[in-house]
This record gives sequence, C-alpha cells and structure tokens, in this order.
Amino acid sequence: MVDYAAFIDVFADYARTISRRYDVGDVMYRLADQVVEVLPVDGAGVSVADPDGGLQFVSATHEDVVRVEGVQITLGEGPCQDAFRTGASVVSDDLRDDGRWARYRTEARDAGFLAVAGIPMRADEQKIGALDLYRRDAGSWSEEDVATAQTLADMASGYILNAITLNESEELSERLRNALDSRVVIEQAKGILAERHGVPTADAFERLRRHARSTRNRIHDVARQVVEDDLRL
Repeated sequence: MVDYAAFIDVFADYARTISRRYDVGDVMYRLADQVVEVLPVDGAGVSVADPDGGLQFVSATHEDVVRVEGVQITLGEGPCQDAFRTGASVVSDDLRDDGRWARYRTEARDAGFLAVAGIPMRADEQKIGALDLYRRDAGSWSEEDVATAQTLADMASGYILNAITLNESEELSERLRNALDSRVVIEQAKGILAERHGVPTADAFERLRRHARSTRNRIHDVARQVVEDDLRL
C-alpha cells in the first residue's frame, strides 16, 4: 500500500531541489531511499544510461540491492534492462515461477528477493534509465504500486533533465558521467572502511550513509573525504 504522506514529502523535496543546483548522483541516492518510504518494497536501485547507450548502476538502498543491480548490469538481463529497452514497466510477482532471466533470477533469489519490478525512466523518446524495486516476499504488484513507481521514476528523469537546463553548457552525457563517477568514489570508500574496520562492505556502506545523514552532507562528499582526506568514520 502506498504511503501517501511520504509521497507528498517526496514531491515537496523535489520542488525544493529543482529550484537550485544539485548533484545528480546525490539526489539519485536520496530518491532510492524515498522509494522505500513510499512503496511497500524492501529495496530500490537506480540505473542510468551511459554515453554508449547501455545502463550503469548509480544508487541503491542497501548492499543486497547493490549486489543484484551489479549482476543485472554485468549480465545484461533482468527487469531493469527490459524496462530500459522497451520503455514499459516489467514486473515479476515470484521469481521462483518466472521463466525469464535465468542467471539473474538465481542471483536475485540468492540475495533474498522474490518479487522485482523495473520501471523505465524516460523523457519523450529519450531513454534516461530505470528504477528497480525489490521485495523479499512474493506477491503481485498492484496497479497503484506500479503507477506510483512510474511517477517516482519520472521524478528521477526530471532531476536529470532539469540539471541540464540549470547549466546548458553541460551535455546529458556529462551529467550522467558525473553520477557514475560518484558511484566509483562511494565504492572506493566502502572498500577502505571495510578493510579499516574489518567489516563487510554492507556495514561499511551503512557507516557512510549514517555519517552523511547525521552531518547533513552528500554521501559522495563523505566518500570523497574518506578516499582523499582519510576521514575517520
């Protein structure tokens, strides 16, 4: 069931954000968190088109989603890939009974997910990316859930396209490249923290997120401080 109070908060955040300059990678992380607050899902991830027309993963709510999103990009199969290619929503109510995406299905189930959905991010005929939704329990995706997810995906597209109009000298590919670069820095910071504290990368990821939230900083800025300035978390 959609949490409409949280949905309104997402719209308010969107309205505040697009009126100023912002980092695309950072708002994609924030939007992934907001998706889980609005919809009855256990995880979400966002992938965007790269300069070569493929998909690259840029944000996720937690490490299990990071793992499955990465697999989906590597394999080139899954609901996110299909939604991106077709421009239509793609859902699976139960991966145990789904005949699609043989290799992806196994990886997603091993990560604990049984129901998944891919929602296209688009603008007219332009393919922007895709929003992925994950549930640990099997069950049908309601029309309300899919429609709400599409609105959230459209907001993600809006963030990206509006960033272009705020600085017309930058092309879309450059904006998306910045988002991908942000992801690389976050992965580097996760590795540093995991090694430093002897913890799994999932715990390292949460350290980054908690510190970013508590200090009201962007997650990629905190990650860059860990990588470049030896920030101790």
